[in-house]
Formats: sequence, C-alpha cells, structure tokens
Amino acid sequence: MMGANWTNDSVQTYDHFNDYATFEYKYSFIPRFCFSTKRLVWGLAVRGRRIITGPGTPIVEDRWYHRHEAIVMMMSMLGSK
Repeated sequence: MMGANWTNDSVQTYDHFNDYATFEYKYSFIPRFCFSTKRLVWGLAVRGRRIITGPGTPIVEDRWYHRHEAIVMMMSMLGSK
C-alpha cells in the first residue's frame, strides 16, 4: 500500500465494556474525567458500570461520560447492531 502510514496509534482494538455495562444518568459532585474526551465533567453526567464476577471478589469498573458524549456513543451502539 503506497502512502499508507501505519503506526500503533492507528490500530483499533474492540472494547467489551459497552457490551456488559449498564449506563445511567448520575449527578457527580466530584469532578471526573470523561472517558472519551478526557475533559472534566461534573454535575449531570452518565456513568457506565461493569461488574466482573468470578471466583474471587467482584471487580467494579466505572467510566464517566459527559452527557452529550454519552448520547453520541449510545446512538452509535444502536447503529452497529
């Protein structure tokens, strides 16, 4: 391929978080970083929570999204199914 500039940054890996997480609107009193934009969000935001269970103690993974970014993400998830 001529002119293609391939680096490790251009490789996209699939993230299973959205498949198993539950998303809900939450009010965050503590400023948090948006997972997709890395900007600070507080106030009304969307929290995605995934709980991984297994033979040990459960692992809780939270990701916070700005409410506008979460709408775009959820609409793109609907379009892919």
